[in-house]
Amino acid sequence: MIPVGACRTLGEDGWEFDSPERLSKEVSEHLIAAFRLNFVEMHSGIERYVGDDIVMSIFLDDINEVESIYFQVSGDSLKTLAELCQDPQVFSKAEMFLPERE
Repeated sequence: MIPVGACRTLGEDGWEFDSPERLSKEVSEHLIAAFRLNFVEMHSGIERYVGDDIVMSIFLDDINEVESIYFQVSGDSLKTLAELCQDPQVFSKAEMFLPERE
């Protein structure tokens, strides 16, 4: 999940995103609550949460603002995530980026 309008570049180390905008903490808090995620750890600017069939990693910048959110999903979690992204509270501020579909 990236800020709406972020530039996307496929580099040597994978996808890179660039945007002057950041995702609001409200988006990550909404997703944590919706998936009933539990905090696992914070390491190198990445907050990691886990739940049933989903792992969510929040990538923070140098001033702890949310740059992007990465998901690892299984089961029906991708469908649920796609439905949550239709929620105006999330969709107006963020977009889901699926590399295989770009």
